[in-house]
Amino acid sequence: MKFTLAAAILLLGQQAFSQSATKSADSLINYLIPNNEHAISVLIKKGDEILYEKVQGKAAPKKTVDENTIFRIGSVTKQFTAVAILKLVEEGKIKLDDTLDKFIADFPKGESVTIHHLLTHTSGIKSYTDQQGFLEKVEKPTKILELVKEIKGLGYEFEPGDQWKYNNSGYFLLGYIIEKVSGKNYSEYLSENIFQTTGMERSGVYANEDKYINEAIGYGLMDGKVKKVLDWQMTWAGGAGNIYSTCEDLITWNDAVFSGKIIEQKLLGKALEPVELNDGTNHPYGYGWAVDEQRGQKKYLHSGGLHGFLSYLTYYPELNASICVLSNASPVFKAVPATVSNLMSNYFFRGDFEFEQELDVDKSKFSLYEGQYSYPGGAILTVTQEEGRLYAQLTGQQKFEIFPKGDHMFFWKIVQAQIEFKLNNKGRVGYAIHKQNGSEAKVNKMEERKSIKFNSKFFKSYAGEYEMSGKWVKVWEEKGDYFTQIEGQPAFKILPKSTTRFFLEIMDVEIEFGEQSLTIFQSGSEIITRKK
Repeated sequence: MKFTLAAAILLLGQQAFSQSATKSADSLINYLIPNNEHAISVLIKKGDEILYEKVQGKAAPKKTVDENTIFRIGSVTKQFTAVAILKLVEEGKIKLDDTLDKFIADFPKGESVTIHHLLTHTSGIKSYTDQQGFLEKVEKPTKILELVKEIKGLGYEFEPGDQWKYNNSGYFLLGYIIEKVSGKNYSEYLSENIFQTTGMERSGVYANEDKYINEAIGYGLMDGKVKKVLDWQMTWAGGAGNIYSTCEDLITWNDAVFSGKIIEQKLLGKALEPVELNDGTNHPYGYGWAVDEQRGQKKYLHSGGLHGFLSYLTYYPELNASICVLSNASPVFKAVPATVSNLMSNYFFRGDFEFEQELDVDKSKFSLYEGQYSYPGGAILTVTQEEGRLYAQLTGQQKFEIFPKGDHMFFWKIVQAQIEFKLNNKGRVGYAIHKQNGSEAKVNKMEERKSIKFNSKFFKSYAGEYEMSGKWVKVWEEKGDYFTQIEGQPAFKILPKSTTRFFLEIMDVEIEFGEQSLTIFQSGSEIITRKK
């Protein structure tokens, strides 16, 4: 369980569409990293024209980022692994319906898992990165055969093809299969067949032992400060996430792959189709790309995330446009590349997008909607009325105006999202439905939460560290305020509800102290931890 802000929506950005796109983009970057505490790289290209390029912030303790600084790109790697597999298909060395046992003879149920299943996250094999204690191992190197053996023993969550579930095991195995089929290691194969042929001079498979001249170091927000975080030995990532690159190189990659210069268009088209499950339903993911739509424009994309690094690469086929956003900070409140990319597209592709129109409604009803709403994962949306206008603010983000589009229904102009307030039989709002990016969430209106007067002497017995599934949960007092933090995540202020029970100030999460224990209540779940 995580105290996470990436729950249902991210509404970060600038509302001033009246500004030029470049000014809006610059303002956004300055808001995200006001003190240049970490680095961000953004590149936007449409056709042959660079519309916007920005690098800002700190790549390393004494190094400012520039356009040649390399970032680890995490799971954006998956589209490179997928294309490498498709090149082998094109060469007749492998087939998409080949089964896993052809490459790993003793893999359990290997006769039922195909290359297609591995590429589309439908194999059902459990993901090695989800296993308890995984993060305790990632700072020491592993060998590919050792991790393949570990994955063989994980078992399955469902029958191949029955469901879709994001899975790093599948792509690590694909990296291994590339080596077996090509006779070259993963790094060599990608270098010869992709990086060199496309001119991606600042890209490669990351090796911790190598010394890179201009490299971003990973940071994270901890104890309210930006600090260095867990440094993965990237042998653990393999074909699932082991590439480094720059925005310039990643845009070059988009140009090359989507123009058919790397694999033939027929195979590329198959890679961009939503996968069909055994029951005939589709999931919007192909081979290394998610398939999505934004304001009437189709887009192909992938995000990436490691401790200290976040990435997002998008291509709009009807516009022949690409956006790359790289950051060397995770976890972090503000600079989420997926959100930055969507906002940047609103600025620069505004003339190509479809926007909803604001309607005239009875503004006397706006007071009905005021209050707080609990989102999946514990984030809170606070709705307020000011001078006949309605505003909404998500945990940790800016306040934005929301605009009426119908009875009890409002939309954001800054992102493609809407909220519909549902009234009960007493004429009061009981809950709301939030819709965004093809998904929706029911968000309940919260009762007002109040803190009590609290004698800090009670807190002395609570302070300390608690163990939760191999991670620590820290609790402490600082200048009369109380805080909690899960390892690898931001710190949160907590307020007393009783002498033993506290709630997070900006999250719909509560914690209760017992004798040598702490219980976390979040999204209907209870997690019990023990004091160290």
